[in-house]
Amino acid sequence: MFDLPDSPAANSTDSSRLLAPVEIIDVMIDLRIQMSELEQQIQSLQPAFFAACLALNTDKIALERAIITRKLTPGQWTYSPDIGEQEALLKQLKRQFQQLHEPTSGRDVTWAIKLLLTTA
Repeated sequence: MFDLPDSPAANSTDSSRLLAPVEIIDVMIDLRIQMSELEQQIQSLQPAFFAACLALNTDKIALERAIITRKLTPGQWTYSPDIGEQEALLKQLKRQFQQLHEPTSGRDVTWAIKLLLTTA
C-alpha cells in the first residue's frame, strides 16, 4: 500500500514522495477491488446478520463498537388511476423541462472506475 502525502502543500518540496499519476490510479484501482470484495462479503453475511438481529428481539442493539437500530423500509401504496396519470404527466413535463434547460447545479467533473473481471 502506498502512503499518499497528507496534503499537496505539506510535502511539495519532497518530490520523491509524490506518486506518478499512473501509480495513483493503480492505488485507486487496488482500493476499489478491495471495496468490491468487502461488498461481496457484506452481501453474503447480510441474511445471517438480519437473522441475528431478529433473534435478539429488540429495536436497538448497543455494542461497544456500534449501535444497531431497526428501521422500516418505505411503504408502498396503490394509488387511484387518476393519481398515476398525474404522476406520469409530471414525469413527462420534468423530462421536457430538463431537455430545454441547463441544470442549475450538480454538474461536477468526476472519474469513474469500471473494474474488469479477470479469471485467476
